[in-house]
Amino acid sequence: MKKLVFALVVAVVVGLVGWRLYEEVWGVAADPSPDQLSMGQNIPLLVEVGEVQYHTFSSRFEAPGELRPRRSVEVMSRISGYLREVTVERGDEVRQGDLIATVEDTDLLQQLGRAEAGVEVARATVQREEATRRNLEIQVSRYRTLREANLVSEQELEDLESRLRASEASLALAEAQVRQAEATLRELQVQHAQTRIYAPLDGIVGERYVDPGALVGPSTPIVSIVEVAYLKTVVPVTEDIVPQLRPGLGATIEVPALGSPGLRGFVTRISPVVATETRTADVEIELENLQRRLMPGMFVKVILDAGQTRRSLMMPRAALLTQGGQQGVYLLNDQMRAVFQPIQIGVIEGNLVEIRSGLAEGTRVITTGAQNLNNGDLVRVR
Repeated sequence: MKKLVFALVVAVVVGLVGWRLYEEVWGVAADPSPDQLSMGQNIPLLVEVGEVQYHTFSSRFEAPGELRPRRSVEVMSRISGYLREVTVERGDEVRQGDLIATVEDTDLLQQLGRAEAGVEVARATVQREEATRRNLEIQVSRYRTLREANLVSEQELEDLESRLRASEASLALAEAQVRQAEATLRELQVQHAQTRIYAPLDGIVGERYVDPGALVGPSTPIVSIVEVAYLKTVVPVTEDIVPQLRPGLGATIEVPALGSPGLRGFVTRISPVVATETRTADVEIELENLQRRLMPGMFVKVILDAGQTRRSLMMPRAALLTQGGQQGVYLLNDQMRAVFQPIQIGVIEGNLVEIRSGLAEGTRVITTGAQNLNNGDLVRVR
Protein backbone atom coordinates (compact mmCIF):
# COMPACT_ATOMS: atom_id res chain seq x y z
CA MET A 1 0.00 0.00 0.00
CA LYS A 2 2.87 2.38 0.82
CA LYS A 3 4.43 1.66 -2.56
CA LEU A 4 1.18 2.55 -4.31
CA VAL A 5 0.89 5.86 -2.42
CA PHE A 6 4.52 6.65 -3.21
CA ALA A 7 3.98 5.92 -6.88
CA LEU A 8 0.95 8.23 -6.99
CA VAL A 9 2.90 11.04 -5.35
CA VAL A 10 5.76 10.62 -7.82
CA ALA A 11 3.30 10.68 -10.75
CA VAL A 12 1.70 13.89 -9.50
CA VAL A 13 5.09 15.58 -9.05
CA VAL A 14 6.25 14.52 -12.54
CA GLY A 15 3.00 15.78 -14.05
CA LEU A 16 3.37 19.19 -12.38
CA VAL A 17 6.98 19.49 -13.50
CA GLY A 18 6.06 18.49 -17.06
CA TRP A 19 3.24 21.01 -17.24
CA ARG A 20 5.59 23.75 -15.97
CA LEU A 21 8.12 22.86 -18.65
CA TYR A 22 5.34 22.94 -21.29
CA GLU A 23 4.41 26.45 -20.13
CA GLU A 24 8.03 27.59 -20.38
CA VAL A 25 8.60 26.14 -23.86
CA TRP A 26 5.32 26.99 -25.55
CA GLY A 27 4.37 30.10 -23.66
CA VAL A 28 1.06 28.66 -22.40
CA ALA A 29 0.06 29.93 -19.01
CA ALA A 30 -2.01 27.99 -16.54
CA ASP A 31 -5.74 28.33 -16.80
CA PRO A 32 -6.77 31.74 -15.58
CA SER A 33 -8.70 31.89 -12.36
CA PRO A 34 -12.37 32.85 -12.37
CA ASP A 35 -11.33 36.17 -10.85
CA GLN A 36 -8.91 36.81 -13.73
CA LEU A 37 -11.55 36.00 -16.31
CA SER A 38 -14.11 38.19 -14.61
CA MET A 39 -11.63 41.09 -14.55
CA GLY A 40 -10.90 40.67 -18.26
CA GLN A 41 -7.15 40.17 -17.73
CA ASN A 42 -5.16 38.87 -20.78
CA ILE A 43 -2.99 35.81 -20.83
CA PRO A 44 0.61 36.87 -21.72
CA LEU A 45 1.79 35.52 -25.08
CA LEU A 46 5.38 34.39 -25.42
CA VAL A 47 7.31 36.36 -28.09
CA GLU A 48 10.85 37.11 -29.21
CA VAL A 49 12.25 40.54 -30.02
CA GLY A 50 14.92 41.98 -32.31
CA GLU A 51 16.67 45.33 -32.51
CA VAL A 52 16.77 47.99 -35.21
CA GLN A 53 20.41 48.60 -36.21
CA TYR A 54 22.50 50.14 -38.94
CA HIS A 55 24.09 47.78 -41.48
CA THR A 56 26.59 48.47 -44.25
CA PHE A 57 26.01 46.85 -47.64
CA SER A 58 28.00 46.83 -50.85
CA SER A 59 26.35 47.74 -54.15
CA ARG A 60 26.86 44.17 -55.35
CA PHE A 61 23.54 42.82 -56.56
CA GLU A 62 22.63 39.28 -57.57
CA ALA A 63 19.48 38.15 -59.33
CA PRO A 64 18.32 35.10 -61.29
CA GLY A 65 17.49 35.51 -64.94
CA GLU A 66 16.79 33.70 -68.17
CA LEU A 67 18.63 34.06 -71.46
CA ARG A 68 16.66 35.46 -74.37
CA PRO A 69 17.62 36.08 -78.00
CA ARG A 70 18.59 39.66 -78.70
CA ARG A 71 16.10 39.66 -81.56
CA SER A 72 13.34 37.21 -82.37
CA VAL A 73 10.75 37.37 -85.16
CA GLU A 74 7.92 35.22 -86.42
CA VAL A 75 8.01 35.22 -90.21
CA MET A 76 4.60 35.49 -91.90
CA SER A 77 3.30 35.84 -95.42
CA ARG A 78 2.15 39.32 -96.38
CA ILE A 79 -0.51 37.86 -98.69
CA SER A 80 -3.05 35.09 -98.26
CA GLY A 81 -2.61 31.86 -100.19
CA TYR A 82 -1.62 28.23 -100.03
CA LEU A 83 1.94 27.46 -99.07
CA ARG A 84 3.89 25.86 -101.90
CA GLU A 85 7.25 25.28 -100.22
CA VAL A 86 9.15 25.77 -96.96
CA THR A 87 12.89 25.68 -97.55
CA VAL A 88 14.14 25.54 -93.92
CA GLU A 89 13.81 23.29 -90.90
CA ARG A 90 14.15 23.90 -87.18
CA GLY A 91 17.77 24.57 -86.26
CA ASP A 92 18.84 25.72 -89.73
CA GLU A 93 21.08 28.76 -89.85
CA VAL A 94 19.87 31.51 -92.17
CA ARG A 95 21.21 34.81 -93.42
CA GLN A 96 19.19 37.92 -94.00
CA GLY A 97 17.62 37.69 -97.47
CA ASP A 98 17.63 33.88 -97.67
CA LEU A 99 14.49 32.34 -99.20
CA ILE A 100 12.31 30.86 -96.43
CA ALA A 101 9.09 29.83 -98.21
CA THR A 102 6.94 30.40 -101.29
CA VAL A 103 3.18 30.82 -101.73
CA GLU A 104 1.21 29.56 -104.72
CA ASP A 105 1.19 32.24 -107.42
CA THR A 106 -0.89 30.69 -110.25
CA ASP A 107 -3.82 33.07 -109.80
CA LEU A 108 -1.52 36.06 -109.50
CA LEU A 109 0.26 35.13 -112.73
CA GLN A 110 -3.10 35.15 -114.53
CA GLN A 111 -3.93 38.56 -113.08
CA LEU A 112 -0.50 39.83 -114.07
CA GLY A 113 -1.09 38.71 -117.65
CA ARG A 114 -4.40 40.58 -117.78
CA ALA A 115 -2.85 43.67 -116.24
CA GLU A 116 0.03 43.69 -118.74
CA ALA A 117 -2.48 43.39 -121.59
CA GLY A 118 -4.50 46.23 -120.06
CA VAL A 119 -1.42 48.45 -120.06
CA GLU A 120 -0.77 47.69 -123.74
CA VAL A 121 -4.39 48.50 -124.64
CA ALA A 122 -4.22 51.77 -122.72
CA ARG A 123 -0.96 52.76 -124.41
CA ALA A 124 -2.44 51.93 -127.85
CA THR A 125 -5.42 54.11 -127.02
CA VAL A 126 -3.07 56.98 -126.20
CA GLN A 127 -1.32 56.57 -129.55
CA ARG A 128 -4.66 56.64 -131.35
CA GLU A 129 -5.80 59.76 -129.50
CA GLU A 130 -2.49 61.47 -130.17
CA ALA A 131 -2.86 60.77 -133.91
CA THR A 132 -6.41 62.11 -133.86
CA ARG A 133 -5.32 65.27 -132.08
CA ARG A 134 -2.44 65.92 -134.49
CA ASN A 135 -4.78 65.49 -137.46
CA LEU A 136 -7.30 67.93 -135.96
CA GLU A 137 -4.57 70.45 -135.17
CA ILE A 138 -3.56 70.44 -138.85
CA GLN A 139 -7.17 70.85 -139.93
CA VAL A 140 -7.78 73.71 -137.51
CA SER A 141 -4.67 75.49 -138.73
CA ARG A 142 -5.82 75.10 -142.36
CA TYR A 143 -9.38 76.28 -141.54
CA ARG A 144 -8.06 79.37 -139.86
CA THR A 145 -6.18 80.27 -143.02
CA LEU A 146 -9.25 79.61 -145.12
CA ARG A 147 -11.38 81.67 -142.74
CA GLU A 148 -9.10 84.63 -143.19
CA ALA A 149 -9.79 84.31 -146.91
CA ASN A 150 -13.52 83.93 -146.22
CA LEU A 151 -13.48 80.52 -147.86
CA VAL A 152 -15.10 78.80 -144.82
CA SER A 153 -17.67 80.03 -142.38
CA GLU A 154 -17.02 80.94 -138.74
CA GLN A 155 -19.29 78.11 -137.66
CA GLU A 156 -17.25 75.50 -139.52
CA LEU A 157 -14.05 76.75 -137.84
CA GLU A 158 -15.66 76.70 -134.36
CA ASP A 159 -16.93 73.15 -134.91
CA LEU A 160 -13.47 71.98 -135.84
CA GLU A 161 -11.90 73.73 -132.85
CA SER A 162 -14.49 72.08 -130.62
CA ARG A 163 -13.53 68.67 -132.01
CA LEU A 164 -9.86 69.48 -131.27
CA ARG A 165 -10.65 70.29 -127.63
CA ALA A 166 -12.63 67.05 -127.30
CA SER A 167 -9.70 65.15 -128.78
CA GLU A 168 -7.31 66.71 -126.28
CA ALA A 169 -9.64 65.66 -123.45
CA SER A 170 -9.83 62.13 -124.83
CA LEU A 171 -6.02 62.04 -124.98
CA ALA A 172 -5.76 63.17 -121.34
CA LEU A 173 -8.24 60.47 -120.36
CA ALA A 174 -6.28 57.83 -122.27
CA GLU A 175 -3.03 58.90 -120.58
CA ALA A 176 -4.73 58.66 -117.14
CA GLN A 177 -5.96 55.20 -118.02
CA VAL A 178 -2.39 54.24 -118.86
CA ARG A 179 -1.23 55.42 -115.44
CA GLN A 180 -4.09 53.53 -113.79
CA ALA A 181 -3.28 50.34 -115.69
CA GLU A 182 0.42 50.66 -114.85
CA ALA A 183 -0.41 51.18 -111.16
CA THR A 184 -2.55 48.03 -111.18
CA LEU A 185 0.30 46.15 -112.83
CA ARG A 186 2.83 47.39 -110.25
CA GLU A 187 0.47 46.40 -107.41
CA LEU A 188 0.16 42.88 -108.79
CA GLN A 189 3.93 42.70 -109.30
CA VAL A 190 4.41 43.64 -105.64
CA GLN A 191 1.92 40.97 -104.58
CA HIS A 192 3.67 38.43 -106.76
CA ALA A 193 7.01 39.35 -105.19
CA GLN A 194 5.43 38.77 -101.78
CA THR A 195 4.77 35.13 -102.67
CA ARG A 196 8.47 34.64 -101.99
CA ILE A 197 9.23 35.01 -98.28
CA TYR A 198 12.76 35.88 -97.14
CA ALA A 199 14.61 35.87 -93.80
CA PRO A 200 14.48 39.35 -92.21
CA LEU A 201 17.67 38.82 -90.14
CA ASP A 202 20.64 36.55 -89.54
CA GLY A 203 19.89 33.79 -87.06
CA ILE A 204 18.64 30.28 -86.38
CA VAL A 205 15.24 28.83 -87.21
CA GLY A 206 13.68 28.30 -83.80
CA GLU A 207 10.32 26.83 -84.83
CA ARG A 208 8.59 25.72 -88.02
CA TYR A 209 4.84 26.05 -87.64
CA VAL A 210 3.29 24.92 -90.95
CA ASP A 211 3.92 22.59 -93.89
CA PRO A 212 3.35 23.01 -97.65
CA GLY A 213 -0.34 23.09 -98.54
CA ALA A 214 -1.38 25.08 -95.49
CA LEU A 215 -3.39 28.23 -95.99
CA VAL A 216 -1.30 31.14 -94.72
CA GLY A 217 -1.80 34.88 -94.40
CA PRO A 218 -0.61 38.00 -92.58
CA SER A 219 -1.61 36.49 -89.22
CA THR A 220 -0.20 32.99 -89.76
CA PRO A 221 3.43 32.45 -88.62
CA ILE A 222 5.44 30.15 -90.87
CA VAL A 223 8.73 29.98 -88.94
CA SER A 224 10.42 31.84 -86.11
CA ILE A 225 13.98 33.11 -86.42
CA VAL A 226 16.09 34.00 -83.37
CA GLU A 227 19.38 35.84 -83.30
CA VAL A 228 21.70 33.85 -81.05
CA ALA A 229 25.07 35.45 -81.80
CA TYR A 230 24.16 37.84 -78.99
CA LEU A 231 21.84 37.03 -76.08
CA LYS A 232 20.29 39.15 -73.37
CA THR A 233 18.69 38.75 -69.99
CA VAL A 234 16.41 41.12 -68.12
CA VAL A 235 16.53 41.20 -64.30
CA PRO A 236 14.63 43.33 -61.75
CA VAL A 237 17.04 45.51 -59.77
CA THR A 238 16.07 47.22 -56.51
CA GLU A 239 15.54 50.96 -56.60
CA ASP A 240 18.53 51.71 -54.34
CA ILE A 241 20.92 50.02 -56.80
CA VAL A 242 19.44 51.36 -60.05
CA PRO A 243 20.86 54.92 -59.70
CA GLN A 244 24.36 53.44 -59.48
CA LEU A 245 24.02 51.60 -62.81
CA ARG A 246 24.65 52.95 -66.31
CA PRO A 247 24.66 51.54 -69.85
CA GLY A 248 28.02 49.92 -70.55
CA LEU A 249 28.61 48.78 -66.95
CA GLY A 250 30.09 45.29 -66.85
CA ALA A 251 28.18 42.35 -65.40
CA THR A 252 29.11 38.78 -64.52
CA ILE A 253 26.73 36.11 -65.80
CA GLU A 254 26.99 32.60 -64.36
CA VAL A 255 25.40 29.72 -66.27
CA PRO A 256 24.95 26.70 -63.95
CA ALA A 257 24.21 24.37 -66.90
CA LEU A 258 27.69 24.96 -68.31
CA GLY A 259 29.54 24.83 -65.01
CA SER A 260 32.05 27.33 -66.36
CA PRO A 261 33.42 30.58 -64.90
CA GLY A 262 31.21 33.63 -65.12
CA LEU A 263 30.79 35.18 -68.55
CA ARG A 264 31.19 38.86 -69.25
CA GLY A 265 28.16 40.94 -70.17
CA PHE A 266 27.24 44.60 -70.29
CA VAL A 267 24.26 46.66 -69.22
CA THR A 268 22.50 47.88 -72.37
CA ARG A 269 19.21 49.34 -71.12
CA ILE A 270 17.76 50.51 -67.81
CA SER A 271 14.03 50.95 -67.39
CA PRO A 272 13.08 54.54 -66.48
CA VAL A 273 10.15 53.29 -64.38
CA VAL A 274 10.22 51.62 -60.94
CA ALA A 275 7.43 49.10 -60.31
CA THR A 276 5.43 50.27 -57.29
CA GLU A 277 4.63 46.72 -56.18
CA THR A 278 8.23 45.46 -56.04
CA ARG A 279 10.25 48.71 -55.95
CA THR A 280 12.42 47.37 -58.77
CA ALA A 281 13.30 48.45 -62.31
CA ASP A 282 14.14 46.12 -65.20
CA VAL A 283 17.77 46.14 -66.32
CA GLU A 284 18.81 44.51 -69.60
CA ILE A 285 22.23 42.86 -69.89
CA GLU A 286 23.68 41.62 -73.18
CA LEU A 287 26.48 39.13 -73.82
CA GLU A 288 28.23 37.56 -76.80
CA ASN A 289 27.47 34.02 -77.91
CA LEU A 290 29.62 33.74 -81.01
CA GLN A 291 30.57 30.14 -80.18
CA ARG A 292 26.91 29.18 -79.76
CA ARG A 293 27.47 27.52 -76.39
CA LEU A 294 24.53 29.33 -74.84
CA MET A 295 20.89 28.81 -75.76
CA PRO A 296 17.82 30.96 -75.21
CA GLY A 297 15.89 29.78 -72.17
CA MET A 298 18.94 28.84 -70.09
CA PHE A 299 18.85 29.82 -66.41
CA VAL A 300 21.56 32.29 -65.34
CA LYS A 301 22.64 34.25 -62.29
CA VAL A 302 23.47 37.89 -62.92
CA ILE A 303 25.95 39.72 -60.68
CA LEU A 304 26.13 43.51 -60.84
CA ASP A 305 28.65 45.55 -58.84
CA ALA A 306 28.82 49.32 -59.16
CA GLY A 307 31.74 49.47 -56.70
CA GLN A 308 29.92 51.49 -54.01
CA THR A 309 28.66 50.86 -50.46
CA ARG A 310 25.66 52.11 -48.49
CA ARG A 311 24.67 52.26 -44.79
CA SER A 312 21.01 51.68 -43.94
CA LEU A 313 18.81 51.26 -40.88
CA MET A 314 17.61 47.63 -40.86
CA MET A 315 15.36 45.37 -38.78
CA PRO A 316 14.68 41.59 -38.78
CA ARG A 317 12.39 40.59 -41.62
CA ALA A 318 10.31 38.40 -39.25
CA ALA A 319 9.01 41.56 -37.54
CA LEU A 320 7.37 42.95 -40.68
CA LEU A 321 3.62 42.48 -41.03
CA THR A 322 0.64 44.17 -42.68
CA GLN A 323 -2.56 45.31 -40.98
CA GLY A 324 -5.36 47.02 -42.86
CA GLY A 325 -3.14 47.56 -45.86
CA GLN A 326 -0.48 49.28 -43.73
CA GLN A 327 2.99 47.79 -43.21
CA GLY A 328 4.33 47.99 -39.69
CA VAL A 329 5.73 46.23 -36.63
CA TYR A 330 4.71 45.54 -33.03
CA LEU A 331 6.63 47.40 -30.30
CA LEU A 332 6.65 46.79 -26.51
CA ASN A 333 5.34 49.51 -24.23
CA ASP A 334 6.07 49.92 -20.53
CA GLN A 335 3.11 47.67 -19.61
CA MET A 336 4.52 44.83 -21.77
CA ARG A 337 1.76 45.21 -24.30
CA ALA A 338 2.13 45.01 -28.09
CA VAL A 339 1.59 48.33 -29.88
CA PHE A 340 1.33 48.44 -33.67
CA GLN A 341 3.70 50.97 -35.28
CA PRO A 342 3.25 51.83 -39.00
CA ILE A 343 6.52 52.10 -40.95
CA GLN A 344 7.80 52.67 -44.47
CA ILE A 345 10.28 50.15 -45.77
CA GLY A 346 12.88 50.15 -48.50
CA VAL A 347 14.67 47.14 -49.93
CA ILE A 348 14.75 43.65 -48.46
CA GLU A 349 18.23 42.14 -48.07
CA GLY A 350 17.96 38.48 -47.09
CA ASN A 351 16.53 38.37 -43.55
CA LEU A 352 16.76 42.14 -43.07
CA VAL A 353 14.36 44.92 -44.08
CA GLU A 354 15.44 48.51 -44.70
CA ILE A 355 13.59 51.14 -42.63
CA ARG A 356 12.77 54.40 -44.41
CA SER A 357 10.68 55.94 -41.61
CA GLY A 358 8.83 55.03 -38.42
CA LEU A 359 11.63 53.49 -36.33
CA ALA A 360 14.88 54.67 -34.74
CA GLU A 361 18.15 52.89 -34.10
CA GLY A 362 18.00 50.66 -31.03
CA THR A 363 14.21 50.20 -31.10
CA ARG A 364 13.13 46.70 -30.05
CA VAL A 365 10.55 45.08 -32.31
CA ILE A 366 8.61 41.85 -31.83
CA THR A 367 9.74 39.14 -34.26
CA THR A 368 8.67 35.59 -33.44
CA GLY A 369 4.99 35.57 -32.51
CA ALA A 370 4.18 38.94 -34.10
CA GLN A 371 1.80 37.39 -36.62
CA ASN A 372 -0.43 36.10 -33.79
CA LEU A 373 -0.78 39.41 -31.97
CA ASN A 374 -3.46 42.07 -31.86
CA ASN A 375 -2.89 45.65 -30.87
CA GLY A 376 -2.77 45.87 -27.06
CA ASP A 377 -2.10 42.18 -26.35
CA LEU A 378 -0.14 41.39 -23.22
CA VAL A 379 3.15 39.63 -24.05
CA ARG A 380 6.08 37.97 -22.33
CA VAL A 381 9.57 38.00 -23.86
CA ARG A 382 11.29 34.65 -24.08
